[in-house]
Amino acid sequence: MCSTFHDIRKSFASLRVEKKHRHREIASFLNVTELELIDAHVGVTKLESIKSSPNIPRAIRLKPSWSNILRDAQGFGEVMSLTRNAHAVHENLAFYKHFSSSDDIGMVLSDELAIRLMFGRWEYGYLFEECKSDVLERSIQFFNEFGESVHKIFLLPHSHHWYFDDLAKKWADSNQHPGVIVQERLERDQSLGQSAMATMIEEHYANQNELIKFDGLKFLLNSAVQAKLPLVITVQNDGVDQSHDGVLDEIKEHKDWLHLSNQQFNCHLQLTQMLKVRINHQVSPCSIEMFDDKGFLLALISLSVKATLADREVWKAGLEQLKAKESATEMSLLE
Repeated sequence: MCSTFHDIRKSFASLRVEKKHRHREIASFLNVTELELIDAHVGVTKLESIKSSPNIPRAIRLKPSWSNILRDAQGFGEVMSLTRNAHAVHENLAFYKHFSSSDDIGMVLSDELAIRLMFGRWEYGYLFEECKSDVLERSIQFFNEFGESVHKIFLLPHSHHWYFDDLAKKWADSNQHPGVIVQERLERDQSLGQSAMATMIEEHYANQNELIKFDGLKFLLNSAVQAKLPLVITVQNDGVDQSHDGVLDEIKEHKDWLHLSNQQFNCHLQLTQMLKVRINHQVSPCSIEMFDDKGFLLALISLSVKATLADREVWKAGLEQLKAKESATEMSLLE
């Protein structure tokens, strides 16, 4: 484990350049949380970053004024919003000018995007700046008390980069020294909660819904792409729900990941870790829900409210075809 901020900074820079590792991969490699990885760069000056080789990133710790910061994020213009959990990633082009909030809940809404932000679960926020392949990459990153990422906003080449320093001056925390206290999840309480949740889900879904296999999920999604059906695809963690509402252009499979995309949106699903994929017959039209082995909902796919009556019939027919295919497969295995 890297024991000093200097070690973390040095390792981060080299792993980004030499191995092209993502933040999450570097944190895992160094045996620190992603929060600790980012926080280790608090206090790095612009001059120190420029003079170092490879360039050391710099982080600016933010005041915990999440609602105000998200409202001010509209000053960046178009950005890329990212929400993920352990096995699903949701990336969407977005304008935060559509932000609103009430109490500890924030919403970003547009024709194709809905982000629900539960600020009560947020603990830390940072402006982060790093040089990546000779390009300056800027982002705002938010974490929960356990050091896990809840939401990230990445500036695009055409975003208003000049606004980055303005936001820093307005919302920088008075403490700009590296070092955070990360809470540990109590294993006993966590296992009890997971067990109870899993039991509730099993009881809830016992009679109404059905499990499907990965091939069945891919069949249904490919059918939706061919028919140009509008789908709502949601990824969530304990601090954010992020949904895209639109027509998929492409589905690709690489190793154990399934990649869904169109010009505005990307979603990456690690299917081998989504051990329970179900069709929920309790909603109309039926939705697809993906759970981990503890019974937590990781991702959800449903037909959009924008769907026409003809779209609904196609979705329903696809579900019937899927059911027939899976029944035929089960019969062949019994023979």
